[in-house]
Amino acid sequence: MNKLINPKILFKRLAFSLVAICLSLTQVQAQFHIIPQPLHLSAQKGYFSLSSKNIIGVDKESEAVGNYLQTYLAQNYKLHLKVKVYAKVPATAAIKLVTGSTAGKEGAYALKVTPGKIAIAGNGAGVFYGVQSLIQLLHTVKPAAILQVMACDIADEPRFQWRGLSLDVCRHFFTVEEVKKYIDVMAHYKLNVFHWHLTDDEGWRIQIDKYPKLTEVGAKISYYEKLGKFRKLDNLIDGGRDGFYTKDDIRSVIKYAQDRFITILPEIEMPGHSEAAIFAYPELGCQDSTGAKHRVRMLDPSEHTFTFMEDVLTEVIALFPNQYIHIGGDEAEMIDWLKSPTAVALMKKEGLTNEKEIQSYFIKRIEKFLISKNKKLVGWDEILQGGLAESATVMSWQGEAGGIAAAKMHHHVIMTPLPYMYFDAPQANEDLEPIGWNPPVTWQMVYNYEPQSKELTPEEAAYILGVQGNIWVEKIPNLPHLEYMVYPRALALAELAWSAKEDKNIDRFEYKMKQQYGLFKLWNLNARLPDIVGVDNLVTNKDQYNLTLKYPLVGAKVRYTLDGKAPDSASTAVNFPVKIARTLKDSLFLKTYTTWTLNKQHIRQVAYIKHITVDPAKESAAKLTPGLSYKLIKTKETNPAKLDTVTVAVTAIINSAVPMVQPVTDGNITWAKFSGFIKIDTEGDYEITSGFEISPELLLDGEVIISRGKNTYVEPQKALLHLKKGIYTLAGEYIADALNTNQTLIRLKTAGGKELNAESYLFHL
Repeated sequence: MNKLINPKILFKRLAFSLVAICLSLTQVQAQFHIIPQPLHLSAQKGYFSLSSKNIIGVDKESEAVGNYLQTYLAQNYKLHLKVKVYAKVPATAAIKLVTGSTAGKEGAYALKVTPGKIAIAGNGAGVFYGVQSLIQLLHTVKPAAILQVMACDIADEPRFQWRGLSLDVCRHFFTVEEVKKYIDVMAHYKLNVFHWHLTDDEGWRIQIDKYPKLTEVGAKISYYEKLGKFRKLDNLIDGGRDGFYTKDDIRSVIKYAQDRFITILPEIEMPGHSEAAIFAYPELGCQDSTGAKHRVRMLDPSEHTFTFMEDVLTEVIALFPNQYIHIGGDEAEMIDWLKSPTAVALMKKEGLTNEKEIQSYFIKRIEKFLISKNKKLVGWDEILQGGLAESATVMSWQGEAGGIAAAKMHHHVIMTPLPYMYFDAPQANEDLEPIGWNPPVTWQMVYNYEPQSKELTPEEAAYILGVQGNIWVEKIPNLPHLEYMVYPRALALAELAWSAKEDKNIDRFEYKMKQQYGLFKLWNLNARLPDIVGVDNLVTNKDQYNLTLKYPLVGAKVRYTLDGKAPDSASTAVNFPVKIARTLKDSLFLKTYTTWTLNKQHIRQVAYIKHITVDPAKESAAKLTPGLSYKLIKTKETNPAKLDTVTVAVTAIINSAVPMVQPVTDGNITWAKFSGFIKIDTEGDYEITSGFEISPELLLDGEVIISRGKNTYVEPQKALLHLKKGIYTLAGEYIADALNTNQTLIRLKTAGGKELNAESYLFHL
């Protein structure tokens, strides 16, 4: 007999089911936070229970990866699985690692997790990369007897073959164990080239048997500086850190990297940045025929110098089994050669007309030697000057121009341009971050970078081997500071270098990135904390300011003020979420100090909340036509206040929020001044922002609502306005460049977050 179900009970059951479904979906979403994003990933039903009872079944080729997984699980989860080698791994193995059975590029892999087993197959490094994806599927709570891995299917392969990260150990020395930890984290995110910057002005870090003073003297620059025998190290934040790697140290690091499928690119700087070598062996330095005494960082282009460098490179090549040797070539003070008797004689002998041709001669001599040793030369983009060596690979750091030029010449290129790939820059407002070089570079800027420029044809773009992040350590004296600067930006680099271009999704990446902090805690990695979302510079005409501070990391707390005074560790801390509600009569200055108790870290943020008044204009809508009125001004003038004195080159009406204004290339600046109206059909709350990475100036009813020249990721700006039905004057200006040509000038959203079509609200007379 069927019983009637009480509607209240039915509703409760239905609600419970919906909650269960939502929790299940949330759990699936939380589990699949793999960085870099796999090419293909699909969730399946159920999960695999991983415990010490499981056997890791491997073939001979994947045995080392099996041992790596075994060690990782033991160290991080106290799970002690056995590795068993098979001629052919049986299908019944709980965890099956097999090499050489997957289609696709070098490094491709397939990972399949079912309730009964885990199977990883791959080409070359593919099995290892599959294991790294598996590691990111594991939860990061305390060690447990059983780990549950969500069932899934993954088929994946890398976009670029060169996925690099550098480390400068010259300005501050890092120990073998610190370097190995750096390599470990690279491996977790499938980065595969470790660029080891081993020599520079502030220190020589690699043992060379034939020239022992390079380490006896050149590796102890900080020591000699304190004795007054070397120049003052004024570009360092402290006295530097001395040290060098023995050949056994180098071999140990190389083996460690090889076990993680990472190639090491050694860099031996020349002809500039050689002050440490010259301090050890003064005869290497560029001589000055005028007798003037000055700092000498340039190698003299003598036969003695070439013999010395060939001897050094011979020992370096004997250590490093990889294909490439990096010889620097950057920031050479070539003008010194014009005062050198050796260089002047060389110019006469070889028919060279200027110092750049000496640089080219120097690089080509070294290239010829490297080719004789079956090695390839890599250099910074200055090696293009005076003529590029025939087989050289260019590492483009001074922006993209050098890399684009080299690719058009059919030379291989690694893109590593300022500012996007320089991780020694601050990650947010410079006043709130540790000291660094250059303007801030956020993880969003790294993620949005595209290594294959639109200026290249598909054939030319194929010469872009990949992308690399750089870190220079003048201002970075220790490992925790280094990790803070590199992570999480290196995760954006990893996804940029690995994942398919068409599959990039910055919102998905941000969610995944924030899930990595449990792993960072597990690995004792001092990554910079994420920002509180919504702490933005704000312009509003509303009389009430409301903001809820939310944070993705469990255990985080915040200290905040609204009076402009800076909170610190002594201020009262409150748990997230925090609701802020204040009456606005004038303006507020929000300052936050966020701490994460798990790692004893903190970050600071600031936001200025400005109160304004805006009123509709009196113009009739009947007189208006769609689009904004533009004036394009070509000038060398950088002060926008003086633009009215400059002749307007072009006038135009642009009907889109994406202006498509092409900058001039004749050495002038292209200023774009625009004016018109925003037409509001329905009274309500609206948000106005700009999609320009470097913001334009936007004025509404004569009030600045977006300030010009601010990086949208470093100092985010928005206007939250209550607008009545009517027409509001809009004006502004910006400098047109290649980047903002395809970016959105203005975005207007409703209170519900719906973005309106520009053609429905942008008008002019």
